[in-house]
Amino acid sequence: MIDHLPDRLDLMATAEAGRVLRGRMPVAGIERLLPVLASAQGEFQVELNLGKDVDGTRFLAGTIEGGIILTCQRCMKDLQQPLDIDFRLGLVRDESAANGLPEGYEPLTVTAEPVLVADIIAEEVLLALPIVPLHKDSDECHAFVKAYKPPQGEQRENPFAVLAELKQKQ
Repeated sequence: MIDHLPDRLDLMATAEAGRVLRGRMPVAGIERLLPVLASAQGEFQVELNLGKDVDGTRFLAGTIEGGIILTCQRCMKDLQQPLDIDFRLGLVRDESAANGLPEGYEPLTVTAEPVLVADIIAEEVLLALPIVPLHKDSDECHAFVKAYKPPQGEQRENPFAVLAELKQKQ
C-alpha cells in the first residue's frame, strides 16, 4: 500500500502490479472542479485500488470522501455538500474493449500516457454532484423564498407583438 497520491499514474502498469494508493487531495488542487464550486476550501480523502480480476479485467476501484461548498440555487448562499463516492472502473484501450467489460464496471479509456490523478477524482466528483444544489429543510433558505417579491409596475413587452404586427400587414 502506498500512502500518498502521485500527480500522474500509469494505470495499466499499476493495475498489473496490483497497488493500493491512499492520500489526501486539496479541493483547490483540482482545477476542473473549481468553476462549479462556491469555495475551494476542503480536501478529499482518496483511496485507489488498482488490480486485475480473475477474468483478467484490469480495474480501478476507489472511494472519495470529503465535502465541497456549492451555491444553493434557491437562495444563492453557500451549501455544504458532503461526498462519499464509491466507483469501479474497467481499464480499456479502446471502445470495442469497453463494450466487452463485465457487468459492474464503467469504462475508462486509457492511453500509453500517464493520467493525472486529479482528473480521475474530478470526473467522479462531477458525476456525483446534484443537478440542482438546494438546501434541504433550511429555514434560512425558505425564509428567503417567502420574502421574495417580484418587481411590480414594470410593463414587459409581449415577445409576440412583432408577430401580431406582421399578421396585420398581410
